[in-house]
Amino acid sequence: MGATEMVRQWRRGLQEVLPDLHGHVVNALAVFSLAMALAGHCHSGRLAAVAPSPGAKAVSRRRRWERLLSNRRLRPREATGLLARSLLPSLGSGTAGRKVVLVLDETPGGVKGRLRCMKLSAAYRKRVVPVAFECYEPHDPPLPMPRLLWRLLRRAARSLPGCEVTLPGCEVTLLADRGLSWPSVLDCCRTLGWHYVLRLQRDARVRPPDGTERRAWELARFRGSRWYGEGVAVFKKAGWRQANVVATWEKGCKERWLLVTDLPATFMRCRNYCRRCWCEQSHRDEKSHGFNWQLSRVRDPDHAARLVLVMALATLLCLSLGTSVLKRGLRRLLEPARRRLLSVFQLGLRWLHDSLVNGRDCRCEPYLHPS
Repeated sequence: MGATEMVRQWRRGLQEVLPDLHGHVVNALAVFSLAMALAGHCHSGRLAAVAPSPGAKAVSRRRRWERLLSNRRLRPREATGLLARSLLPSLGSGTAGRKVVLVLDETPGGVKGRLRCMKLSAAYRKRVVPVAFECYEPHDPPLPMPRLLWRLLRRAARSLPGCEVTLPGCEVTLLADRGLSWPSVLDCCRTLGWHYVLRLQRDARVRPPDGTERRAWELARFRGSRWYGEGVAVFKKAGWRQANVVATWEKGCKERWLLVTDLPATFMRCRNYCRRCWCEQSHRDEKSHGFNWQLSRVRDPDHAARLVLVMALATLLCLSLGTSVLKRGLRRLLEPARRRLLSVFQLGLRWLHDSLVNGRDCRCEPYLHPS
């Protein structure tokens, strides 16, 4: 299959998940998200060299990419909301696709990490798919951080119709590391009706039902110890909040896991929280093992937001192709059966290159199916 046919298929798929965007914008997003996956790079010169655009010179394709990043008519927030709304049934797992796990995390990007991206993503096959994000400079966020997180979570809630817990059989669970486990995040989850599993700072004050006040790390003093508490008061300085706490220090682990949640306090919460590490794998896909965001030379936060949108579409392309490879039983063509080392993202990326070189059927269309 040629690159031109790949773009044609991918453009048709994006028109379905981004129905409100202008056709020319969708075409540019299709071309450059595919080019990003082929080039494995975010730099304009690298993208222009492989962007499928017959009859156009490389310098023209480079200017087209730069115009896309500076196009004010392309609003990444609205486009990401459309993407989340269209893909939600596939991102969810469980009966009728009514369970969604969201991961909140911040990652550096741009030249030498001069930009930050606060991202809310949906967990999918040990990777994540962005549903809302905000790019900013570390010293100049658009809002104070608690308000920024509230806006991000509320925007995601508006982008995820049908995820309200008032509907039968639906659950939305938010995961966040200790750097973002703030009382305001807990309050927002309660307002939205979401479940949450957040990691506490080791010195956070907790008050178990017996009334004694202590630091969180004191609940699991030694390796091999576990502690489960229902109705525990947490976040003393912000005003006590009632929640459940799981404190465990497993043998062979360097640190304790101190989790606050509204779900029953059992060891299952640790298994739930393990999915937060999936966003770390996706960050690696966006950088050194995938699209090399750190080498893009984009410094403006607005331009970076559009770049992150294109990266999200390129990630969606690779995840869709990887899922298709798994469902069609073609994994054996890319790696030995005795050792499974490639993620669904890497399977899709390698299948894209293999299809281009050897003329295989690629099926470049959004296709997500939870494991």
